[in-house]
Amino acid sequence: MLWWEYAPIPMEEVGNYDVAIVFSGVTKGSKAPRDRVYFGNGADRITHTLQLYNEGKVKNIIVSGGLGFQQVKNTAAADRLESFLTMAGVPDSVITKESDAANTYENAVNVAKILKEKFPDQKYLLITSAFHMTRSKLCLEKQGVDFDIFPAGFLTTRSTANFDDLFIPKSEAIGRWEQLIKEMVGIATYKLMGYI
Repeated sequence: MLWWEYAPIPMEEVGNYDVAIVFSGVTKGSKAPRDRVYFGNGADRITHTLQLYNEGKVKNIIVSGGLGFQQVKNTAAADRLESFLTMAGVPDSVITKESDAANTYENAVNVAKILKEKFPDQKYLLITSAFHMTRSKLCLEKQGVDFDIFPAGFLTTRSTANFDDLFIPKSEAIGRWEQLIKEMVGIATYKLMGYI
């Protein structure tokens, strides 16, 4: 996973951008009561976006994500991310919500339309989980968008040569393999479908 994930970028090295693009997939939509936002893995996608906004490095934020393939009655993922940002003090005028995308390909297609209509020829920063960045990046590039990346939501820590890290099995390794295989299968499927 250390080989697959993009490396973290120090905040001081991040330039200034007109638009931050955040793909969803980090909230729990079926959890109740619905008077708050529940996060799963990868909440750094939106918390780091908030930090970049607060540091003046991004002016506008697009949050993208619908219901995915869930069949339960839910709020869209983008609605939940928007709710978090507004609770954290980000003005509504800064946030653009795209709540129809069911997958990464649709995130890219729908966001590209918004960028062309609302923010043409500006500087864009794609923010998503480090393990998901390759597929996200390829999908957005396929739409002809020129952008920089900011990986977040890391599944790994820095590697060490400690005996425990090298030789003691860990249950979370199974989950990391599952994520890695899912991304590899996703990329292969997207290539076959012509999405990337």
